[in-house]
Amino acid sequence: MRSKSRLIGAVLSAGLGLALLLSGCGKSRSMPAPGVGTHTPALRVLTFYDDRGQPGSSTVLPLVNANRAAISDLAPRWYTVMADGSLRDLSQNYVKTFARKNNIRLMPLVTNGSGTSAFLLNAGNCTAGACAAAVNNLAAMLRKQNYDGLNIDFELLKPKARQGLVAFMRQLHARTQAMGKQLTVDVIPAGNRRQAAGAYDFPALAQNSDDVVLMTYDAHDDTSRSGPIAPLAWVRQRVNLALSLGVPPKKLILGLADYGYDWTSADHATTVSLKQAQSLIQRFGVKVARTSDGEPHFTYTTGGTTHTVWYEDGRAILPKIQLARQLGLKGLALWVAGDETALYWHSLRAAAGTLATTGAFSGAGASAPVSATTPSSATSSPSGASASSSSGSSTGSGGGTSGSRSATSTSSASSASSPSGSSASGGTGSSASSSSS
Repeated sequence: MRSKSRLIGAVLSAGLGLALLLSGCGKSRSMPAPGVGTHTPALRVLTFYDDRGQPGSSTVLPLVNANRAAISDLAPRWYTVMADGSLRDLSQNYVKTFARKNNIRLMPLVTNGSGTSAFLLNAGNCTAGACAAAVNNLAAMLRKQNYDGLNIDFELLKPKARQGLVAFMRQLHARTQAMGKQLTVDVIPAGNRRQAAGAYDFPALAQNSDDVVLMTYDAHDDTSRSGPIAPLAWVRQRVNLALSLGVPPKKLILGLADYGYDWTSADHATTVSLKQAQSLIQRFGVKVARTSDGEPHFTYTTGGTTHTVWYEDGRAILPKIQLARQLGLKGLALWVAGDETALYWHSLRAAAGTLATTGAFSGAGASAPVSATTPSSATSSPSGASASSSSGSSTGSGGGTSGSRSATSTSSASSASSPSGSSASGGTGSSASSSSS
């Protein structure tokens, strides 16, 4: 099956090249590239996966399967460390079979139960008690299941768990290295005004892991006023801060989102997936405005209430992908597979370059400058519904994230898993276009 997946990847890569060539025939929006004819390294693409308890969950794996050429690593949300160091196991055999059949590295995501810090507090060197039990249980599970590694996603941690988290990672990293396995850790960006990142010792975590996933989304969220989810200036600032704190670029993975928020008041919103946002666009016939860096947003009115929606899509992630290349980062991490459009995966395939199609993780290979064809503008508003594009600019502070990726919220369209991230000041930008991707 290894040679078969390579053939499929080659076909997809050829299709991508043709799409880029043909995009010149219509209105296109080319993103900055290092230079014409220069070689750009492929980026590793880590894809988070969670199809449990979601509406339409049966569509998640087929979507991942159809775009497997863009994926180097799959991180299903399967394991939870409880307060006493024990593990809860929600692994799925059919996903294991899929990943191994398609030569995709399997890196299960490990959360901390209900945001507990208990096993990390007063942990010392993590050689005894609940902390040591957690390390032992994870190492035993990894050895038994023979995964390629683990992704540690501990959130809602108390700042005083900072030293315990480093000790935990140090002990677990020693065990994974001895087994020849990978260990990655997810972190909320530094500079969070609500101090949600206080438990993360960036240089120590980088030293005691193979890669650091920076959750660069939720500049504005369901606790803040409306604004872009991951504006480029904000993302760049958070990445540069992580680098300045001692995370090597070749260990840093940039987080990407495929969701947004639907605001009905100054500081209240519900989560919407990318597909739900597009459904609202079609339902109310709205036009999508974009900031100067491509962040999409729109407004609509229903039942006498005006809604403002900001979200991430296939065009919005293009400048972030280019930023990752310019700064020499290790790769990208998508939260969470299941609601992406064809253009979104097109962008990820361009980012992956030859990485996923060859099965190599060294980053060798070349890819063309990223370009995305601008689709036609949205249809006119149907009778009985009031709709308009939202303000072309956005300023002000983003909200803080106090929830975890396991949290859920119900949007005006339907329910969706609410990812977590960071918060600080939101980005600014003027309206640049009016199309949806």
